[in-house]
Amino acid sequence: MLLTLILEFTSVKPEMKGFIVGGKEVAISRWPFITFIAATSSHMIVAACGGSLLSSQTVLTAAHCLDDVTDNKRKMDDHSFTIFMGHASYNRASMVRRVKDYETPREYDPNNEDVIADIGVMFLRSPVKFVPNVKKVILFNRRFSIRRDKSLMVAGWGKTGTGTSTSLKLKAAKLEAVSAKDCNCLIPSINVKLVVCTAPSEEYAYSGDSGGPLVKRASYQQIGIVSFRHEDSGVTVFTSVPEYYDWINETQLALYRTHCKK
Repeated sequence: MLLTLILEFTSVKPEMKGFIVGGKEVAISRWPFITFIAATSSHMIVAACGGSLLSSQTVLTAAHCLDDVTDNKRKMDDHSFTIFMGHASYNRASMVRRVKDYETPREYDPNNEDVIADIGVMFLRSPVKFVPNVKKVILFNRRFSIRRDKSLMVAGWGKTGTGTSTSLKLKAAKLEAVSAKDCNCLIPSINVKLVVCTAPSEEYAYSGDSGGPLVKRASYQQIGIVSFRHEDSGVTVFTSVPEYYDWINETQLALYRTHCKK
């Protein structure tokens, strides 16, 4: 059984569920690149996710935070996305931006239970100004080696338990990566080359944390994107940033060329 990690929908679209269970409150100064993403329709928040600031005008998140809301862009006129940055309490954000456009990989399919290519890049209507609590993320661009570093962290404003509301304060949890072999044993259908898996734990990402950053604990370089939790095994699965590093850069460039023509 898979649990896609987002907040509940008020519509009939597939649920987006994800939050930090356990963990502890953290200062935004340690996570200046993290963003809170609110999807709205008819002036109501219908979904919430996390993300990370890639540049002054692009944000990295999960594809299911985007295409599952807009029905693969077919309902773009019915929805809008707003990005909140710069404060550990998203409702006190020092910087807020609306989203103009986004892209996801062609191979992403909301109806595919294997959750392939769960990654997306959002383009903001206007650039942000970098300040101490708003900075771009550093991406890990080489294939992650679990032998060298198993210690990871994830953060977000998602729910803290079943039946609770989203957390008003940013929370983070420590996680430990598991090998591709072990992940494949626990989730046989998954393509382990495209993901990072973390071990079952009392602390994990849950509803509202989808799309948020998984980072190396020592350097805070982003290694993954919150995708889903495999409930049968307790393993949490993250889209691998190193595996999609080229796609991220190419997609950013394409969005800039489309919307910043001279």
